[in-house]
Amino acid sequence: MNEATMFKIIVDGEGAMFSITMKKRAYFFFLSNQFVGARVAPTTDPDLGIVELSGYSIHKILKNWERLHLVMLPRNPSRR
Repeated sequence: MNEATMFKIIVDGEGAMFSITMKKRAYFFFLSNQFVGARVAPTTDPDLGIVELSGYSIHKILKNWERLHLVMLPRNPSRR
């Protein structure tokens, strides 16, 4: 997987996730045994993102979403 790409697809025993990373936002589309829907989070490229921090696990992404989507917020306001 090339981490510089703006598209990510994960398929595992929990379901499937497709993400699109834009300049300021990342869009996540889920189809799993836990959740069907979409989520949005800020982007901080080139830093690690939600998918990498979760070890590419759909279950971990969904379970820890409330914490993970906040990790994406820039620490330096000038980055926006």
